[in-house]
Amino acid sequence: MKWILIYSLMRPFITFLLVLFNLPLVEAQINLVPNPSFEDTVFCPLGLDQMNAAIGWSAYRESPDYYNSCNQFSTSVPNANFGFQFANSGSAFMGVIAFHKNNSPVGNNYREFAGIELVTPLQVGTKYYFSFFTVLAERYTGFASNNLGLRFFNNQYSLSNPAPIDNFSHLKIDSILTDSINWHKISGSFIADSNYQYVSIGNFYDYLNCDTLIITTFATTAYYYVDDICVTTDSLYNITWTGLQNVIPNEVQIWPNPVQDYFQFKSIHKIDEINIFDSRGRLISNKKINSSEGRIDLGIISDGIYFATFGKEKTISVHKFHKF
Repeated sequence: MKWILIYSLMRPFITFLLVLFNLPLVEAQINLVPNPSFEDTVFCPLGLDQMNAAIGWSAYRESPDYYNSCNQFSTSVPNANFGFQFANSGSAFMGVIAFHKNNSPVGNNYREFAGIELVTPLQVGTKYYFSFFTVLAERYTGFASNNLGLRFFNNQYSLSNPAPIDNFSHLKIDSILTDSINWHKISGSFIADSNYQYVSIGNFYDYLNCDTLIITTFATTAYYYVDDICVTTDSLYNITWTGLQNVIPNEVQIWPNPVQDYFQFKSIHKIDEINIFDSRGRLISNKKINSSEGRIDLGIISDGIYFATFGKEKTISVHKFHKF
């Protein structure tokens, strides 16, 4: 539980820094989900059922799993236990059971939820946009299902005090997701009706309200990987923040990548502006550009994974790069 104490002590300071350095952008361009791509770790996961290895995250029901490339065994990326898969961005993601065979020994409604406290509570009457990426894990599971989704809570849950399965979520997949190769973005919006402080990912619907499909023989569960969770008041930010939503592939080229002190870019069209976001979705730099090529200096930015968005009128192209 030591990591919980550290996170609790540091959280007000992190929020202060966000306000101090991004004051004009706090309302419009901040992801309210801390550690949204699971990149920040307390320790490298050594096996399944170690969601608390990702800073801020914990199990809200049963035993969700944390995967990171730092591990070379069952919870590695991309050689994950339930199926080979690269992360949607960065080098980490989580996994949850969204459905379990209804005559299994663990019961009809075995579900795995993971959750985290938001950077700030939602404000009643404010419209929020939210999304996450998911893909089916095809190995050892056999089922595909619908209803994996996102839900806000006023309370924090745990294994001893599990979140409810009561056939409600603020966002869910209506159709059965069978793709085990490509990440799919699930997104929605709502006007907050409460000062929700926590967000959770899982299937909050019982087996009578779920549709499933058997993908392989001896099917037991529907297991999904999840990455890049966003909650924001900015609809455009919700679309572009992960750095993988290229509207026109190959329209912009950047080099070198990995980056040391700068990168150069070249586009087939003039670029209006370039924004740099960190792996938590925070805006690091904004530069007004009126050129189809140029150089962006990054010497003052610390090492890590970043995303550069290239804006041209209403079109946005996004590139992920590694600064070292």
